[in-house]
Formats: sequence, C-alpha cells, structure tokens
Amino acid sequence: MKHIKHYKIFESTSPNFPTTREEVVEVCEKYEIQNYIINDGLSIDVDGDVDLYKKKLEYLPLKFNYVGGTFNCSFNQLKILEGCPRTVVGDFFCDYNELKTLKGSPQTVDGRFSCYRNKLETLEGSPQTVGGDFYCVYNKLKDLEYFPEVSGRIDIEENTVYLLVYTFIKNADSFMIEDFIDYEIIRNRNTVMLDRLQTFIRDNDLEMPDLEEIKKHYKIIE
Repeated sequence: MKHIKHYKIFESTSPNFPTTREEVVEVCEKYEIQNYIINDGLSIDVDGDVDLYKKKLEYLPLKFNYVGGTFNCSFNQLKILEGCPRTVVGDFFCDYNELKTLKGSPQTVDGRFSCYRNKLETLEGSPQTVGGDFYCVYNKLKDLEYFPEVSGRIDIEENTVYLLVYTFIKNADSFMIEDFIDYEIIRNRNTVMLDRLQTFIRDNDLEMPDLEEIKKHYKIIE
C-alpha cells in the first residue's frame, strides 16, 4: 500500500508550499478550501471564498492564483504575503498581521482591500487596482508611494502621512494622489519640502495642515 507523506505546514521558517498535487489536496482539505482546480506549477484557482482567518499562520500554506470570492488571511502572524492570489473578485483582508510591505499581495482586487493594523512602512507591492474601498488604518506609512488606483473610499488614518493629506485623502481620486506624489513633497520618508507642500495646497485649494504637529514626525525644509 502506498503511503502519502503528510505535508507539514508549520515546520519551515519560510514559505513551504506543496511540491505535489497530493500535498495540495491535503492542504485544501485541512483548510476546507473547496471548488478549486490545481494549475501547472501547483497554484490553485478557487471558485468561491478562501477563509484563512485566525489560523496561526506565519506563511500562507498554498500558492493561490485566482479567487472568485473573498480572500481573508487576517489575524495571523504573516510577515509576507507570498502565495496570495493575483486576482481576487471579492474582498481581500490581511488585517492584524505583521506585514511591513505589501509585496505578494493581489494585483487586482475587485472589492475592498484592507490591511488594517499591520506594521506597514511602505505600500510597495500593493494592488494596481482596487474596485472598492481601501483601508490601511493603524500602520506606519510616512509617504504615499506605490498607492494603488482606488475606486472607492480611502482610509489611512493613524499613519504619519495622514497629517499631510487628511484634508483631501478620504475623497481623493487617484489623480490627486498622483499629484501629491509628483510634487515630491516627502523625501526619504522623513523630510517634508515646505515650499512644495504649500504649492500643492494652493494649487488644489486645500487647507494647510498643522505644521507644528508635522514637525514632531518629519524634518521640514523651508
């Protein structure tokens, strides 16, 4: 009788993706992932939701390619998003993890994208497009570089950069965010060019943010 070697998900200190179709099936059974097909390269497409909420994961257990519903990997200990689907038709949640970047995140999310309560210092790797709202509250962002194209509401409160953009960010379209980046107001994530900030504020008829509060977090060059 042939015995299948059981796939041990938690032994590796780095992503330890399945190496055979049998192992993919075993992991899908463990996490109750249904309605999937296995692609060449052993990634999977799922016609429905993927629920990896609160599974004590340090790394994703599979390589996903397409998810036709919602993908939820919140409340784990993820430090990277390697293995995430490239396309998510529903919402994408990676809240309450230990992410410092969004490298590996989906490139297209048709619904909401939420990375609430991580340790994000940069949006590098963020989706190209988000069809719904974008939630990135309680992180450590100091600039808007790599910001995705967002069709819905934007919420980045409780990030340092919010001090500079709070007058417009919630209702901003992608063009205004691109303008903010193009004005090169923030340098090296720690320096604000005051003349450029003032020009941006004036050109867009916005309220000037509180410079005294900004000085607590950035070096200001006048």
